[in-house]
Amino acid sequence: MNWVPAESAKFALASSTLAGVLLAVAGTSPVHALDVATAVDVANDAMSIAGSTVAFGYDAAPALMLGLALAFGFPLVAFFWRLTRYIPLPGDRDVTRRYRPSREGDVSEDIVGDGQATSALAFVEVEGAGGRRFAIPRDMIRIGREDDNDIRIPSGAVHRYHAAIHRSDFDDWHITDLSGAEGNGIVVNGQRCSDARLQDGDVIELGPGKLRFRAGLAH
Repeated sequence: MNWVPAESAKFALASSTLAGVLLAVAGTSPVHALDVATAVDVANDAMSIAGSTVAFGYDAAPALMLGLALAFGFPLVAFFWRLTRYIPLPGDRDVTRRYRPSREGDVSEDIVGDGQATSALAFVEVEGAGGRRFAIPRDMIRIGREDDNDIRIPSGAVHRYHAAIHRSDFDDWHITDLSGAEGNGIVVNGQRCSDARLQDGDVIELGPGKLRFRAGLAH
């Protein structure tokens, strides 16, 4: 194939641009880190640049560009299909969003639980909700957004079954993260952790929900 210099330069520009698009897209991790707006921006930018690239390349070498389209088209389609699996669909209550403090309002008034607390039992109180208290009458309570949790935090940033407070000894209380390595985790006294021993007055954060642990009088 005999190309004139202008066609060679045009094809080189097209190839390098297409390579840059593929590297940028491949380097974007979809796992729980993209929200809908970010994913749409990535897709729009990639499609716009790729469209210009294909137009330049097709003018310079039609047969070669058709071959490249077949070679790279299937992986790109597969990538974007995989990407859509991590984009929460509107109204899908089973999907947990990545927690971003600036986007989540105060949910303290909406936190509900089972059992009124007494000073004799260990309990948790909701921060910012007039001191609403929920007892820990057994050796374990579970916290999450599903209705069958002992304490329910109605937020998409809280996992269905997010954490458990449990007693490992007579007066030895712990909180354990149930959200997994890819989850939003728990924060105790400002420190992110997967498990922590609780002391009276410790502040627990699960997404936008903030609770304070109280050991009670019966240690």
